[in-house]
Amino acid sequence: MIVVNDFFKRRKEAVSNQMELISKSSNGKIISATRFMNQKPLQQEELKDNIYVYTPFKYPFMLRKHLKNSNDSIYLFEEEPSIYKRILFNKSKKNLYISIYRMPSTKECNHLKRFKYLKDIFVELDIHKKKLIECGIDKNIIHITPTPTKFKRKENKKKYNPKNVEILFASWNMSEGKPLYDRGLIYLLDMLVKNKNLNLTVILRDNNTSEFITEIKNRKLDNKVKLINPKTDDELEKIYEKVDFVAFPAQKRIVKDVPNSLIDGLCKGKPIIITNILNFSETVKKENIGIVTNINKKVINLDISCDNYEKMSKNAYKYSQIHSQENYIKTIMEVIDNENSNFNTMVN
Repeated sequence: MIVVNDFFKRRKEAVSNQMELISKSSNGKIISATRFMNQKPLQQEELKDNIYVYTPFKYPFMLRKHLKNSNDSIYLFEEEPSIYKRILFNKSKKNLYISIYRMPSTKECNHLKRFKYLKDIFVELDIHKKKLIECGIDKNIIHITPTPTKFKRKENKKKYNPKNVEILFASWNMSEGKPLYDRGLIYLLDMLVKNKNLNLTVILRDNNTSEFITEIKNRKLDNKVKLINPKTDDELEKIYEKVDFVAFPAQKRIVKDVPNSLIDGLCKGKPIIITNILNFSETVKKENIGIVTNINKKVINLDISCDNYEKMSKNAYKYSQIHSQENYIKTIMEVIDNENSNFNTMVN
């Protein structure tokens, strides 16, 4: 399997984690490009695991070369419709599988219809599947694959104290739009101002923090906010286990509908804080696994009793079973294996 996306950042990018899961499960390779966070191409650590990350200039040419020299199928993580990739994949005549991790637009649907060798599409939510069907895509090739956590599932052992609540924000990315506002960081700071019992930990992925530090100081929250850049997944996992909530109160639809940072929190039994602009908020309400806030409204007063918190925490852990890595890989590989089995039966 040749796994393709326009960017890859090991251990720092949620989609990159999913790319590695599929690549390892299919004994395949990853073809991608550097994009941000001071990435360097063709790192030895990555090459030994069949991960080829090129400069943006070389990427399209090397992608073409890899396709030409391989008989493998293609697994594409589609971020934006790419006419170049569509032409390239159609010429390759290889079986194509596509993951979409945002609500598909009508433009995206029309783009998908023009792939000649598209076998299956994987989406994160039922509402995404319904949109594709409404646009005329065969429902039989659309499959829902819950976003996988990067951690092992573990029940929440931390005792909840309403007078000292720890919130984690782990979706830092200063490379798009107005991230402090769009990703809900300003909202979280204003929550801390309104709720004196709250503390915030922010996991960094880059060091572009000056504007955020200014916002912290303007609100006199220096002793309420911690900025941390863990070096290993073990360090990151321990941070998740020490907090009470994991938050992503996005104010704009610029991100995945099912943010991986929230899934990682749920698998540790941590209730989540999310805004209604993300489609996953409907699941949060239905399963009672966190708090849904409305965009463009005043910040909430986070007044959660111990009993209510315990219910949400238990629900979060129970619900997270469908987001295990094992379930993610099983769902995808069963579809691909069945596709190949049917093809071989037809040929024989």
